[in-house]
Amino acid sequence: MPDVHPLRPGDPERIGAYRLTGVLGAGGQGVVYQGTDEAGHTVAVKLLHPHLSHDEHATRNFLREVEAARRVAAFCTAAVLDVGLLDQQPYIVSEYIPGDTLQTLVRAAGPRTGGALDRLAISTLTALAAIHEAGIVHRDFKPGNVLVGPEGPIVIDFGIAKALDSTTLASGPIGTPAYMSPEQFRGERVTPASDVFSWAGTMVFAATGRQPFPGRTVPAIVNAVLGENPDLSGVPAHLVDALRPCFAKDPALRPAAADLLGRLIRPVSTEPARVPFDDARTQPTPARKMSRRVLIGGAAAMGAAAVSALAIFQNRGRTPTPNVGEPVRRSPAPSPTREAATPEPFGAAVKGPVSLDEGDGVPTSATAAGATVVCGTSEGITLVWDAGSTTLTRLGDRGAAVTSAAIGTSGGTPVVATGHADGGTRLWSLTGAELASHQVRDPVIAVSAGRRAVAVSQKYDSLRDLHSVVRLTDLTTGKQIGATITDHFQGISGLAFGRLGEDDVLVTGDGEERVRVWSLSTGELRHSFRTGDVGGIERLACGEAGGRPILVSTHLDATLRVHDLATGEARKKWPFSDRSPDDRGVAALATGRRGDVPIAVVAHNPSGDEITVRVWNLDNGEILGELPSGPTAAVALTELTGRPVVVGATEDHTLRAWSLGP
Repeated sequence: MPDVHPLRPGDPERIGAYRLTGVLGAGGQGVVYQGTDEAGHTVAVKLLHPHLSHDEHATRNFLREVEAARRVAAFCTAAVLDVGLLDQQPYIVSEYIPGDTLQTLVRAAGPRTGGALDRLAISTLTALAAIHEAGIVHRDFKPGNVLVGPEGPIVIDFGIAKALDSTTLASGPIGTPAYMSPEQFRGERVTPASDVFSWAGTMVFAATGRQPFPGRTVPAIVNAVLGENPDLSGVPAHLVDALRPCFAKDPALRPAAADLLGRLIRPVSTEPARVPFDDARTQPTPARKMSRRVLIGGAAAMGAAAVSALAIFQNRGRTPTPNVGEPVRRSPAPSPTREAATPEPFGAAVKGPVSLDEGDGVPTSATAAGATVVCGTSEGITLVWDAGSTTLTRLGDRGAAVTSAAIGTSGGTPVVATGHADGGTRLWSLTGAELASHQVRDPVIAVSAGRRAVAVSQKYDSLRDLHSVVRLTDLTTGKQIGATITDHFQGISGLAFGRLGEDDVLVTGDGEERVRVWSLSTGELRHSFRTGDVGGIERLACGEAGGRPILVSTHLDATLRVHDLATGEARKKWPFSDRSPDDRGVAALATGRRGDVPIAVVAHNPSGDEITVRVWNLDNGEILGELPSGPTAAVALTELTGRPVVVGATEDHTLRAWSLGP
């Protein structure tokens, strides 16, 4: 059992909704605490060191990677339960596993043997297959990231190392060279094959008590990993046959985790299929669900989903906030774009930039109707931009972050609806007058301003079954619409508002790749369907094609999909051809039309630095064009002077509009 040390002077007593009861360990990136939630369940709370929060990109990447990690099915992995900020320090809450790391266990009790070793190999490989099916590469698979608990081996810290080096329950060095793949040292693209290499090294340690590549110094180990064969002496023969191909220096020659799993469960005399990663990406191995306690032969599958986690970033400065509704005049750009006599070419900047004040915070959401653009920020401010000018109108004072903003009409009058991280909801006129204000019990994750202004809120009330509590609230009256919804496994993953017949609807995805369509007038479930295959739901948007309502979605298996919203029938599926399953990060998705063509605008941000904004033809999957630079965390489609444009917020905290061509 891991030692739990008392809280030290300076340690927080609470982080978010969790009361801290002790210290589990510390690593290069932070401290891991033991804590309890409001229901008394024990959890592990990982708090990053304060100096890391000064890097806005690192903070954003950390939160996004944690959001993706929440989509991994909770078998053979420690479920990620929550993520947030404590005074600008990111933290992550996960299932508490009462057990020691494999590193500690082998050092104390010796190598694993017999059935215990086989169960370890199968369980950890099952977890690895599930992680890969979720579109994640662990990047730091090692004995210190395998916990041996009462229910068997559990893999922790998957995926977070992509943005920040993982913090683990072990306080030793992070990213142990002996378990890193050759491509990690060579600076090449890291794929699931890298994890297979690291898994094999971990199994050698479990079977022998020593590293697969011996060496007394880091350079010696690196040289061995790059140019020598691993020391497999002492490993049982049946495991040697499975492990040897995993150590191939060329990642394309290593077997996939799912293939290895099948081989270990049902040994065969032939070598497992060795499929290059790029080919395997577009043809994922079929999978099936497993419980943590029962392992069924075949490829492992997972229900990939996540609750939307708001990326709240540290501001670099603050400025005084003008009064509510006060127009803020901005100086025009040094070289303002003039209204052209003929349609601008695709991707040309047609309006803006209009700069936000530093104290406004980071843009979190955007919506548009005609020339009116609405943008919410991490400081609780909502900005209304008349795209025909450089005038911004500020709605509200600083407070809890705006998680969602929408524009619509109420009684024939244009209104703006906003939802906030603290459960606050607001309804505004475009001039800044507050029309309604209510407080719901849970954080608001989305708002709509259709015929009925509605807020969607969500909270985890039970950490054991991983189902969230979702409520719909009327923004005008503050009253709940329909019954409380409790059947989203691993919470809502992807959310959109649309129209089905005469009814405004809410569309949600969850961790079992199930899509549900809810009536906004009654809160009742109209119908549901599954997206099929593997690849967790990432983003959702409603649109129309061929006279029928459609649902457009992006997934963690690097695909863009189209379903018939009324029937759930799958209509289209296209790969993001230049993406690997680890390159998740669709920052925004919007749908609309370009002339007679239904389109989707996808802002892809896998690295945390470079944004790729592409416009897809939803009839045939062709890419109509790519914006040379475009919106990031907030994007919307609208029309200006009868022409389709993309509007949104950029990394440099400005609002702009880009032409989609003639």
